[in-house]
Formats: sequence, C-alpha cells, structure tokens
Amino acid sequence: MNAHVFVDAENVSPDVTFRVVEFFGRQHTITKVDIVAKEDALNYKYRDLDPRLFRVQNCYYGKNSADTWLCIDIVRAIIDEPNLELVIIISSDKDFLPVIKFAADFDKKIFIVSNGVVHRNLTAHMKTLGINPDAVELKDFRCGFDELSQKLSPFLPQMTFDTQQFFFEHGDEIRLILVRRANGKICEVPFVEGMSVDVFRRELRELKILSPKRTVYSFCTQNFLKVVDECVYFMSEEEILPPVTQIETVDKFLARNAADVRKIFVKHADKLYEIPFADGMPLELFAKLLRERKIIGKTFAPSKVAEKSLLVVRNGKLFLPTENELDQVCNAQEDNVDEFFMEHAADIRKIFVKHGQKVFELPFVDGMSLEIFGKLLRGRKIIAASGNPAKVAEKSLLTVRRGKVFLPTEDELAQNFAEQSGVDEKILDELGDDVQMISVKNANKVAEIPFADGMSLEVFTELLRRKNIAGRPATVKRVVEQNSLVVRDDKIFRKEVST
Repeated sequence: MNAHVFVDAENVSPDVTFRVVEFFGRQHTITKVDIVAKEDALNYKYRDLDPRLFRVQNCYYGKNSADTWLCIDIVRAIIDEPNLELVIIISSDKDFLPVIKFAADFDKKIFIVSNGVVHRNLTAHMKTLGINPDAVELKDFRCGFDELSQKLSPFLPQMTFDTQQFFFEHGDEIRLILVRRANGKICEVPFVEGMSVDVFRRELRELKILSPKRTVYSFCTQNFLKVVDECVYFMSEEEILPPVTQIETVDKFLARNAADVRKIFVKHADKLYEIPFADGMPLELFAKLLRERKIIGKTFAPSKVAEKSLLVVRNGKLFLPTENELDQVCNAQEDNVDEFFMEHAADIRKIFVKHGQKVFELPFVDGMSLEIFGKLLRGRKIIAASGNPAKVAEKSLLTVRRGKVFLPTEDELAQNFAEQSGVDEKILDELGDDVQMISVKNANKVAEIPFADGMSLEVFTELLRRKNIAGRPATVKRVVEQNSLVVRDDKIFRKEVST
C-alpha cells in the first residue's frame, strides 16, 4: 500500500519516528514523511534529513498549531494524492478525530501510532462519530513491533496506563492464557506468573472479564490459578488433580515412623514454626500437617513452604537435603550471576547504584535481566530477599524495559534530571553544559537547584520560585547573600569567581 506518514514532532521523539517509518516501510511503500513542529521545539535529529522522503514543516506559533498544521497536511494529501491508500499518524495527542473521519470517508486506511494513553478515548469517540472501526488501527509505540507486542495490541486500548506499564516491564514473562467468564464464555488475557492480585484484578476489570461483584480469588480458583502471598500463580498438577487413594492420617504416619521422627523448623510468611518430621514424608501429609497447625490456608501450596525451608521434594515425598543439595541451594544464586558475567565478560563495566543513603560500586552489563540484577544486589547484601531491584535501578538512573536493565540514553538522562530538579528543557539549555546541583537556604528552608556560573537572575529567580524558596526580589537578594553568591549585570556568580 502507498503510505504517507505524518509526525507531530513536538511530542514524539525522533527515535520513535524513525523506528515506525522503518517498520511500516518493510510492509508498505512510504511516499512521504511530513514532520511538523515549531522551529524552536524541533529536535536536532529531525534536521538534515533526506528531502526526497522527509519534509519538515515549521508551524510557527500557537499552543496547538502543530495539530492544526498536521490536520491540514493530511487533508491536502488525501485530496492531492490519488494513489494514497494508507495514512499513518504518529502523535500522542487526541485532536485528530475530525481528520480521521475525513480519511475514513475517503476509504483510506488509518494507523494511529501513539503512546497508548489516548487509545481508550479514541476508541469511544470513533464509535460515537460512526467511524468504521475496520478502517482504523491503533498502535502503541512503547510496546515495540515484535511478535509479542502484536499479540498484546488487542488488549492495550482497554487498559489504563498503569496496567500497560506493568506489562511493558514484564515483556519477557508475558503469556496469553484462556480464562472462563461468569457466563461461561472463554476468552484470552495476558498473564505474568507471580503478578500481584491487585494488578490482575485491575486488568480483568478493565478488560470487562471480572464484574465488580465477583472476587478475584473465586475467579482464580475456577480458572486453575492460585493466590500465594497476594500473588497469582498457576496451580500445579498435584493441586488440580484429586488424590487417587485415601492417604493415611498424619498421626498414623508419625507413629509408624516414630524412630525417624525429629523436630524441624519450617518457614512461612517470615515466621518460623516447629513441626514433627520424618524423611520420606508424603507431600500430601506434609500439607495436611501444615493446615492442621494453621500454618497455611487451604489454597496455599505446601511445596512453597518446603522450598523456603530447604526441604527437597523427590517423587512426591519430602526429604532433608543432602550436603551436596544444601551447597547447591546456597550457591545457586551466586553461580547464576557469576555464569552470566563470564558469558558477557567483554561487555562488563563498573557502575554506581544508590540504595538508602549509600552508594555501591557494581559490575554491570547493558541489557542484563532484572532477575540477574536482583540476584547481584542480594548477593552483595545491598537489598534484602524481599527488596525490589527495580526501585534501586530507578534511583540509580538506570532504565528498565521489558524485564531488562539498561544504561539511560541521553534523552532519558535529560528527562530524569528534569524530573528531579523540576527544570524544563528550555532552562537546561540556558544553563549550558557546566550545570551542577547546589543547595540554597532561606530561613528554615533548604532546596537543591541546578546552578551554573553566569546564569541569568531571571532563571535563578524562577528556580527559587518553583522550589518555594523565594519569589519577591527582596527575598531573592537575601538568598543570594546568604549562599555565597553575587549578582553582576543581572547574572549570578559564586563569590570566589572573578570576572
């Protein structure tokens, strides 16, 4: 199909644009790519492109001028290009409904490529306007263009941003499963084993599978899922199938094996319990013992307690671990990490991560899995067994995408810095390359702001205002004097710096 691409460059990064153009270019013939933005808001990567394919439009001024220009360009293309079959709009705005209807009325196929947040509203509004749903396809550019992302695309328009974000972060773990609704209808949903009950409940309700009156716990039981520590897992075969024969009671087993009975401690939910135990105890009896002692509930898997208590399951029976098995359990975590770094020795670099108020130096490989990253943090005693490695990555300015950890790109670093400092891109550009964070004090208030020698008094005042440190000229002057700064020619300098 002959395709014309239209890009709202004020809210879409160049990397996304080029990735989308490359993807659709493998399936269709792209005749032109129109890039619309105000001159001062245009990313440098959009400059000096091949004029035979790319056309950059300056929309000059106005808050929504890019949207208006883009709509005009789309209408002009539909009228002036008789061979045009596919209109591709790359934007995170939702102001294109009129032009979508216009294109659909002219029998054009439309692709809306956005960040997914506006998809739910677009779908509802298109239905209200009577736009043929077969003419429009919605694509979330954050989800990528691989096979898994294509499978997820039918569900994304109905999901909220938080639910979408969860599945983006667990891309490698997602599987599609079949579940039964209350009316008996079978449908498919994305699932991540170990996902929290809250996320699973939210997903089911957004996909209109679980009604508000029905509990997620009963839904899980009816669909061969189980809830353990408020997380959802698949039931094991032993849990699904009923026992073939009636097993003996716990007391009879312990009496029959009295010579081998010993006291052991088992762990569940961070608590230790003392119970009688004999090597070779059937898992069914172990479960019955745990439930009789009120250690676990009816739906909790006894194998989880056995695993946490370093017991070994063989052929449906429990045993104390041998010395080799104990060593293997204790070293498995460390071995996995060491094996990973041996395989990626050429790509290892040293980085610093922050947790609490401390900074730690670690080996790191760009793209390492979040699981390995977590094992590394736990092996170095940086976080506890229940600690969240994703939180450490976030505080250390690392990026987590699809269950993997990456060093941040320049754009991500700039965004992180802007979020932490409360500074927009315009102010960062004015500060220059020598910007650093300093602490300023006024009365009993202290705040961190970005600072560069020679920054304008106007920008300095704006930063103080945003941090609620100062606003009036007299207060700004007092802040300057109290923090070893000086004003010269409406610019701020450190006192020790001479001009």
